[in-house]
Amino acid sequence: MPIAEAGDAWAAAQRARRKPLAEMTIASYGDAWRSFAAWAQRQDKRTVADIDVRDLGRWIDSLTRKADGTALTYSHGALAVCKFLAEHDALPCELAVLRMHLRDALPRAPAGRAPDVPDLRRLVGFYDAEMPAGEAGTLRERERLNGLRNAALLHMLFSTGARISEILALDTRHVRDDNGAIAPRTYVVGKGNRRRAVFVRAHAQRALEHYLLARRVSFPHAEALIISHGPRGAGGRFNRVAAWAVVTHAAQTLADRIETEGRPSEARLLRETTPHTFRHFVAMWLLNEGAQMSEVSVLLGHANTRITEQYYARHTDERLQEMHDQFAPEPEK
Repeated sequence: MPIAEAGDAWAAAQRARRKPLAEMTIASYGDAWRSFAAWAQRQDKRTVADIDVRDLGRWIDSLTRKADGTALTYSHGALAVCKFLAEHDALPCELAVLRMHLRDALPRAPAGRAPDVPDLRRLVGFYDAEMPAGEAGTLRERERLNGLRNAALLHMLFSTGARISEILALDTRHVRDDNGAIAPRTYVVGKGNRRRAVFVRAHAQRALEHYLLARRVSFPHAEALIISHGPRGAGGRFNRVAAWAVVTHAAQTLADRIETEGRPSEARLLRETTPHTFRHFVAMWLLNEGAQMSEVSVLLGHANTRITEQYYARHTDERLQEMHDQFAPEPEK
């Protein structure tokens, strides 16, 4: 079996189960396996029979951005497909040994704690400079639409704190109010099929409106909010891998600039930025500004406040220390 087809076979088997994984999880794991399959092809490995026990670990090592749980999520997806192959006697190596090498390759991050994040207020405007318009269907016009779409994507991540999969699942009708304008609030469906409100601030509304207006001539019937403009999949829903690349390209380029400005620590954090970093940034910013843990938990779509508290406790402790340093009494001299 070709390696690329193994992910499709796993997804089909998963959907046929009495209690399958959520569609977003299946899509996420599918993205992970496609990433592995692309890496394997570059190693001249075409079929499942070519998979070696060290390959998942080598693939994780090859990923240039492994922060914010991305590598962990990808590893879960790839491992799920490998487990499926092993159950059908199609995996040519020992699953336990493969899992061991994969575990060794994963980045060492403090368990159950959000990572440090850079200040993303500069990054969000990376794609804001608009290219001149071109004729519909030309390369110039496609590049202009790409820039406007990328700007809208970054502004939505920054404004809502939503997961990238939640934003990519939105249709245009989901973000417009009864008058046709971009609404300040929309609803996404997260893990566990939980529906929640997210908030589209003025900067994100402007970016979305500008993008949707510009693409109206070339893609009048596109339903998805964030779409591909070609040459492949033109008019179709933008995928997670491509969206991830949009964010990391901006972060890498900005990191290079910032490093030349003499700020290597900030540049290092930017180089670790992924779409999920925006979610951490929004949560930490709100908590540091005094938002209640329960409010942030609802905004993020966590199942309960304990998850939010565990994940961001370190950062709220730092805020409390700053408050204490500022206001605690001093002994009399």
